[in-house]
Amino acid sequence: DTDRLAEEKRRALTIDLGFAYANVGGQRIGFVDVPGHHRFIQNMVAGIAARQYALLVIAADDGVMPQSREHLQILRLLGISAGVVALNKADRVGPERIAEVSANVHTLAAGTFLEGAAILPMSCQAGSGIDALRDHLATAAKRIANEALAPASAETFRLPIDRAFALRGSGLVVTGTVAAGTVASDGQLVLGTSGKPVRVRGLRVQDVPADAAQPGDRAAINLAGASAQETGRGDWLLAPAANLPVRQFAMRLTVVDDFPRPVRHNAPLHLYHATSHSQARVLLQSSAPVPPGATALVDVVCATPLQVKVGDRVVARDQDLARTLGGGEVIDLHPWRQRRSPSRLARLNAVQPEHPAQTLAAHSQAQPVSAANFCQHWNLPAAALATLATEQALKQVDGHLLHPALATEASEHIRSALATHHTQHPDSAGLTAAELAPRPTDAAVRLMLAALVAAGEIRLENGRHALADHRAAIPPEVLRLFDTVRRLLDSPQPPSLGDIGKRLRRPFAQLERDLRALPAFGLAIRISANRYYLPAQLLALADVALRLNATGTFTVRQFRDAAGIGRNVAIEVLEHFDAKGFTRREGDNRQVAGDRECAAG
Repeated sequence: DTDRLAEEKRRALTIDLGFAYANVGGQRIGFVDVPGHHRFIQNMVAGIAARQYALLVIAADDGVMPQSREHLQILRLLGISAGVVALNKADRVGPERIAEVSANVHTLAAGTFLEGAAILPMSCQAGSGIDALRDHLATAAKRIANEALAPASAETFRLPIDRAFALRGSGLVVTGTVAAGTVASDGQLVLGTSGKPVRVRGLRVQDVPADAAQPGDRAAINLAGASAQETGRGDWLLAPAANLPVRQFAMRLTVVDDFPRPVRHNAPLHLYHATSHSQARVLLQSSAPVPPGATALVDVVCATPLQVKVGDRVVARDQDLARTLGGGEVIDLHPWRQRRSPSRLARLNAVQPEHPAQTLAAHSQAQPVSAANFCQHWNLPAAALATLATEQALKQVDGHLLHPALATEASEHIRSALATHHTQHPDSAGLTAAELAPRPTDAAVRLMLAALVAAGEIRLENGRHALADHRAAIPPEVLRLFDTVRRLLDSPQPPSLGDIGKRLRRPFAQLERDLRALPAFGLAIRISANRYYLPAQLLALADVALRLNATGTFTVRQFRDAAGIGRNVAIEVLEHFDAKGFTRREGDNRQVAGDRECAAG
């Protein structure tokens, strides 16, 4: 008896989810009773999880009803893959009716996961057929327990909450079916809606005490750090790394065969994901409506965020007709700029939700893949993604993964562009990153440019890139100017432009214009609007900062005293270091945050 509400008991009608457990054939089985009435479909969907086993109950006297069809549609859309049909109230009809309804069930199940499933006549009141159902469930439970599921460690923990209540002496308890990953006592999790951190105080799995819960388990989890008022059905209990609510995502939408009209662009609908619900609009990839029975790539824009991941299944119900429209798999969580661009369409078509390795291989050949995004979108721990990257020999650059062919192509583009530029402009110091990778799609070039600089193949000076063995031909007039000012700049505190102009008796505007050539050839570095430094002197001041940093953060005053320069000049130097990423300011203090070479960059 799973009825909990007074109205359920009075009307003998399931309204909300009900839960019960039984030892069957040596297996502990958890039952989730879902309502059949169309007014409570949202509650029905909240009780379904992909790893469950379906027990579809049909009354022998009524036969297949509209709710039977809709429930089977929803089970299919949510990825249920096995089940059994219980033909209840068999004591109220004769053998002919049993045969007739069984034939109708076969027709209903054709082409679904229940095609060929057992149909077991039984009667709850008379007790007939109960033993056969128990034997069937025991066999199914043993088979499921022995199936080789994906290792739980290959995914991050997620549990959609279907109940939340306070237990005297224990505090908050949430229940649900584990969707992915594992959790144990003292595990550190978060509530998806608020992001509030919580700690696992205790666990019950299939309503018995347990040390851990894994995918498919019915779990009750006692939490510390939150109250029953802060969560409830529709929320998620997650590993911190899995917490990523989104309002927009792409999916493969299948419209059910008996939906009475095509689905048009921007159609409003209700979207159901595990225990969550949101109003939404569907955006088609093409202008043609999606007819009943068809599958199409679509984007969905939700009114409230959902905790979807690639491979999750959702159900869509029509807003006007209050009936199931369709559903399908989530395939992409990236925000879009050009929603219908050929490159995005190609990326969506390459997604195989059941095969992250193949998808990673395909995507990394076209564009660099953000490792952090891939882990969050596919619900993978960093270690699992690192294994996939190693197996595919992907190049890892600045948190991104590139296919070897893409990395080679980008590197050759850089070398070729620089070699051509050096030949055509021998007096040039090189090209900027924007000149080498001008388009937003040149992400691979930008990443490999940084990698080649780090490897020493490319030289970066004053924002310009050159091949390591290239030296720009410095014009004679620039060399003469440098010879004139070098002795003045060769100091821990070189004079300002105004002072240099007075000493050399040159007009300020002309001197300021002429000195701009020095940084272009790496001869000097302009640290402020009014001051230049020789690279060697600036590196010496960087060494001062490193010595101060060895004992903790340091102030402008400490740097000034250690360097033996004036306060205003010290501020100019440190602000230059901040801008180059060599130091980082926090209030009145600074600390070294980058490589020494950044200081003279």
